[in-house]
Amino acid sequence: MNTNVKKSLVSFTAAAALAVTGLGLSNATTTKAATQILSDAPTAVRTKTLSALYSTPSADAKSTGRALAANTPWAVGQAVKDDQGNTWYQVSTNEWVNANDVTDMSATTQAAAESSDTTATADSVISTAKQYLGTPYVWGGKTPSGFDCSGFTSYVYQQATGKSIGSYTVAQEGAGTQEAVSQASAGDLLFWGSKGSTYHVGIYLGNNQYIAAPQPGESVKISTISGYFMPSFAVKVL
Repeated sequence: MNTNVKKSLVSFTAAAALAVTGLGLSNATTTKAATQILSDAPTAVRTKTLSALYSTPSADAKSTGRALAANTPWAVGQAVKDDQGNTWYQVSTNEWVNANDVTDMSATTQAAAESSDTTATADSVISTAKQYLGTPYVWGGKTPSGFDCSGFTSYVYQQATGKSIGSYTVAQEGAGTQEAVSQASAGDLLFWGSKGSTYHVGIYLGNNQYIAAPQPGESVKISTISGYFMPSFAVKVL
């Protein structure tokens, strides 16, 4: 059990709430009212609102007279399903909360971890791209000795993520999910031209800027999106 999870109870009365701390699960017992013990119990849950506690995990259980404060995290000792299909979580000794009154913090934590991973990968793409600032434009170039626009984006993504996104602009259109330029996030690809016949691609840096290998006679550089040379759409690869 995660001992860092907050355990504070409030008195379930119409008057007010009184915090109660230190409730443990060491003396917890399994009630006979439960028909099935669930093996995939979350490690912790968070209350949606003030959530009543019950003495047994069953539809006809009586309230213990206490409740969990709204929007607070709770360690889960056990999860069971009663004979009517309702899921219950044990959050204290012989005290249960209905699963409908809480959210699974494990899913929230996983989503946060995935979001963090995406951010870290986008940062890697951007930092890798910036390493090649000043690299000359070379028609058909796909190495640090010289890049064209799609050669640059392909090389950067391969180096930063290990992912092959294709070697030319039209192939790279299919490397992820298309989105409006206004919805682009750092690390996304920006395309110029109609889908299926794009002629230029760059990597969005955020704050209305992108990095690309622009054209013959120039080098890899950072530019600001403008109405004069506006991308047509973006693709989210990460």
